[in-house]
Parts: sequence; structure tokens; C-alpha cells
Amino acid sequence: MNLKKLSLFLCSAALAGCATTPPISLTTQEQHDLGSVTGTLFIPQSSLLITVTPTNAGATGLLGALVAAGIDAARRSSAEKDAAPIIEQLRDYDFRTVMKQASNDALGTVADIRFRAPFDVDTVASSTQKRIIYDKSSASAILFVDVGYQMQSGNLYISATAVMYPKSNELLQFRKKPNESDPLDAGNAIYRKTFYFGKQNVSATDIKSDLTEGANSIATQLAADLNHPL
Repeated sequence: MNLKKLSLFLCSAALAGCATTPPISLTTQEQHDLGSVTGTLFIPQSSLLITVTPTNAGATGLLGALVAAGIDAARRSSAEKDAAPIIEQLRDYDFRTVMKQASNDALGTVADIRFRAPFDVDTVASSTQKRIIYDKSSASAILFVDVGYQMQSGNLYISATAVMYPKSNELLQFRKKPNESDPLDAGNAIYRKTFYFGKQNVSATDIKSDLTEGANSIATQLAADLNHPL
């Protein structure tokens, strides 16, 4: 698999899109000053999303857009029909539970960051829900991880964007562009990374193992990144 092409494709995929804000790594000093950390996985999606690569209208204006929309609607209907055996295989598969277990297993290997409690999963990724979780926490920092997954044109894609916000006075100094009015403003983050997993030509036979492999890959990537600060 051409990893460069995969990364470019993932950036254009509808499940997450390319990050509009730049990635941020933890520094050694920030990692040293971290006390306990709490974390939440946000996985609003309850089942595998079936999509197709959007059609290039080849023309400007309303007519071109309408033609492209009609083509894509027909292609999505066909893709959903073709994916029916895959969806059937996932009736007894809970990606949220698998992702949660994979994350807790992987983050347990991070030597220099102490997670106060196991990650939990929330199905509501709204800014209000994140603010509630942030306000309730007494940890030194909070890590939020937004996870999306889909099949697009027969290929499986998973993405996870992890963002850490400080709460303790020792960490507030490391905010990039402090915004005192909103603790979850992008400028207050001290860590932000997006991780990807892709698998081509997935089948009903392998979809469960592919999703589990993806969950473990995403969790391992996150743990490895947190383990190696700048």
C-alpha cells in the first residue's frame, strides 16, 4: 500500500477531513509538569458508515452540482447494497467497546503520563458536553479523542484526533494562544494530533478483524506519540 497516497486520501475523506489547526506535540517540560490526566473517547457513530468518493462535477454552477449530487446518491445506494453482507457481520460487534479497550491497553504503556482512570466513551461530541467533562475534572489536564470510521469505495478508514487541554496552574503557561474566556479554545491546547488507519478492499469475512486492527493501530499510535515528547 502506498502510504503517501493513503494519507492524502484520508485527508480528503469525509469522516474527519484535514485538520484546520496545526498539530502540537508535548514537550519534555510539559510532560514532566503533567500530574494526572483524564481522557474521554468521543464516538458518536453507532455503526459503520458507507460512503463513496465524491464525484467531480466537471462543471461549475448549480447544474453541475445537481448532476454530481444525483450521481453520488445513486453510487451511495449501490455501495450500501454491496456492503449489506459487511453490515450484517457487524450486528454483534461494538466498535466503541473495542476502541475503548484498545485505548486503555495502549495508554497503560505510557511511562511518563499517569491517566487517573480508564478512558470512557461518550456518544455526544458537542462542545457543551466536552465543557461539562472539563469542568468536572480535577486532573491536571484532559485529553479528548474524537474518533470516526467509515468504508469509502470499498476501503476502511479510521481517524482519531486527540487534543489535550491544561487545567493546573503549572500547565497553563504552555498554552499556545491563551483564551481565558473559553478553556477549550484551540489556542489553549497543549497537544493536538490526528492519527489514521486504512485498509483496502475489506470483505465481510474480515471486517471485524480489520476494525479491531484499526482500533489497536490508532491507540498504539497515540500512546507512542505521547511516550516521545519533543
